[in-house]
Amino acid sequence: MIGKRINLVLFKPDLPRFKILDCHLEIIESLMWGFKNLGFECTFRTNEVDYGCINIIFGWIVAIQLMQHGEEFPEGTIIYNFEQYSTESMRGKHLLEQVAEKYQIWDYSIGNVIRWKEMNPKFDPYYARVSFAPNLMKIPRTEKEDIDVAYIGSHGLKRISKLMSCAGTLNRNAIVNMTNIWGELRDGFISRSKILLNLSEENPAMNIFEIVRVSYYLANKKAVLCDFVPGLEIEDDVRKVLKFVKPQDFGKFCDNLIQDSTARKDYAEECFEIFRQRDIRNVIKDFF
Repeated sequence: MIGKRINLVLFKPDLPRFKILDCHLEIIESLMWGFKNLGFECTFRTNEVDYGCINIIFGWIVAIQLMQHGEEFPEGTIIYNFEQYSTESMRGKHLLEQVAEKYQIWDYSIGNVIRWKEMNPKFDPYYARVSFAPNLMKIPRTEKEDIDVAYIGSHGLKRISKLMSCAGTLNRNAIVNMTNIWGELRDGFISRSKILLNLSEENPAMNIFEIVRVSYYLANKKAVLCDFVPGLEIEDDVRKVLKFVKPQDFGKFCDNLIQDSTARKDYAEECFEIFRQRDIRNVIKDFF
C-alpha cells in the first residue's frame, strides 16, 4: 500500500446554507489519520479534485451540481455517500443510477449498501462504517460542566421541550440548542455539557441512526442520550451500549443522569470503549 496517493475532497459552495456540509469534517479527519498511518500520502481539498490520485468525494450531490455539464470525476474516484436511501428503491432515480454506473460507492449505512446493490452498479458498493481515530479526541476537558443538556441539530427546542417536560424537568435544567454550529465554538459547548442529546427523525423514510453526529461525542467520552424511534437502523455494537429512551421516560431518565456524575462518567467510558474498537485503519485496509 506504500506509495498510494489519496485526495479527500469536500464539495461545499461558499454560501451560508451549505455550511451544514461541515458535518463531514470529522469523518475526513479520521480518514486522513488512517491513510497516513497506513503509509498513504493523503491530502484534503475543498471543491478540487486531484487528477493524479484516487479522490474520495464528500458532498457528492453538490459536487455533481458544481461540475460543468458533461464533466466527470477522474477514473478511480470513490463517492462516499451519507444520504439516506435504505427505505426505498433507487431504481428510476436518474442521479443515483448515473453514479452507480460510473463510480465506486462507499456508504456509511448497510441499509444503503443493500439498495445500491439492487442497482447492479459498476463496482460492488463498500460498507465504510463510521469509525474511530485518535485525532477525533480533541474536545477540551473541563471540570465545570455548567450545561446540563445540549442538542446540536435541526429538531429545535419545541421537540426537546416536549421530551423534557414529561417529568417536569424542563425549567430545572440548563439546556442549549444549536443548529449549524461547527468547529471550536461547537466543541466548547460540547465540553461544558453533561449530556448530549441525539434526536432521530420520526419520518420513516429517514430511519438511519445519526452515527456521524454521535460518533464524535463517543470519541470524546461524552454521555449521549437518544430518543427511542421504532424502526431505526442502528449498528449492533452501538445499539448494545447507547441508551434509547421512550418519550414518556425521557425527562426523568435525563434528570437522573444529570444528577449522578459517576453513572454518567461510567456510561460515557463504556460507550467510548465500544466505539474505539472500530478502527478506521481496518475500514481502509479491508477495501484497498
